[in-house]
Amino acid sequence: MSPVDSEPQPLPAVSRTAVWTAQLRADESRLARPCVIDSWAAEFVAAAGPVGPLPGGPEARAFLHDGVAVRSRYFDEYLLDAVRGGCSQVVLLGAGLDARAFRLPWARPVDVFEVDLPDLLDFKNRVVGGRVPATARRVTVAADLRDAWADALTAAGFDPGRRTAWLCEGTLAYLEPDQADMVVRTMAANSPPGSEVGAENATSLDRLGCLSSCRDALSADGAPWQWSLRDPGAWWAERGWHTAAPSMSLPYVAERLTRYLPMLREAGDMGGWLLTGTRRENHPAGETEEPLSGTKRRAGC
Repeated sequence: MSPVDSEPQPLPAVSRTAVWTAQLRADESRLARPCVIDSWAAEFVAAAGPVGPLPGGPEARAFLHDGVAVRSRYFDEYLLDAVRGGCSQVVLLGAGLDARAFRLPWARPVDVFEVDLPDLLDFKNRVVGGRVPATARRVTVAADLRDAWADALTAAGFDPGRRTAWLCEGTLAYLEPDQADMVVRTMAANSPPGSEVGAENATSLDRLGCLSSCRDALSADGAPWQWSLRDPGAWWAERGWHTAAPSMSLPYVAERLTRYLPMLREAGDMGGWLLTGTRRENHPAGETEEPLSGTKRRAGC
């Protein structure tokens, strides 16, 4: 692919984190043995123009690179499995410069809703131009997750009666705790039994010393991390989702993350940074149930 325009297209400063994430995916795609190949990422980065280097020191950048690589592949596989299992809608909350509607080999036609801020979606659509996914129907929904985003999603054609695969990747940590809570409860309220969720949780960001420079830089840039969880499984269960974390037995997870385990244990990380889960029948959001013990298929067992 080549950019639709020869000159870089301006991107709002508030969305620079999306460009940094795309840069990490572009860097990963160039490795000899990548976790994920995203041929769109470099195109978005080139169109955005200079946004400066990823914040933080070398250790933080290495940790974030490996983390983004693992989460991208994990959520790619989760979404493909969910659609094969019967979910006919995919909703990407805080979609950023995600190109899954285009790049994933969907097993069957699926509606992919990309929810994000208007300026970011305008930029993204200018780069995408007239290109359409081979299998998915891509629908962009301009909305702020701090507001009544479900109304905008429904107005765009989302059907709350159909099984849905939700994804919150690189999103919830930027919301205040009550806002993150409302997003997750809103997903549950708009999901029939059998719907699925994939989510990234901030579990030790405030306790990892190597990320202090990154935290400070993001705060100065107007994008502070505001939300984290000690026990993600219990938190999600209380909001209507039965969840499990990825197993370290997954080869790509072990290869890329094992070296960080001592650092995470020292920070008191209980796990659950990445989760996938299912909306259970007759389980209203807010009612507590026991989280899975790690036997869910998506956990790699």
